Amino acid sequence: MVVSGFFDPLIASTAERLAECKTDAKPLLVVIATAPDGILPARARAELVAGLACVDYVCEHSPDLTPHLSLQDEHRAALNQLIRHVNARQRAAASKAGR
Repeated sequence: MVVSGFFDPLIASTAERLAECKTDAKPLLVVIATAPDGILPARARAELVAGLACVDYVCEHSPDLTPHLSLQDEHRAALNQLIRHVNARQRAAASKAGR
């Protein structure tokens, strides 16, 4: 199976999603897509993804590969949720410090 995504950042729910994609009969190839406003370079993201036990192969984006599953939209949503969470914690800490 071929799965593509940004994996920027790589979070536990994404790792779990990749594990769900893995079948015993077929290898899992993960394609690292170019993140529009990336935190980490593609190579660093590839190394992190390659460290997951469920992943057999990793490569950077190639126009010759058509993924069976694209996780880019899920990644955007997860990143936006993470940003909102961090901002809320920062606001709460600033409010507490200002008391």
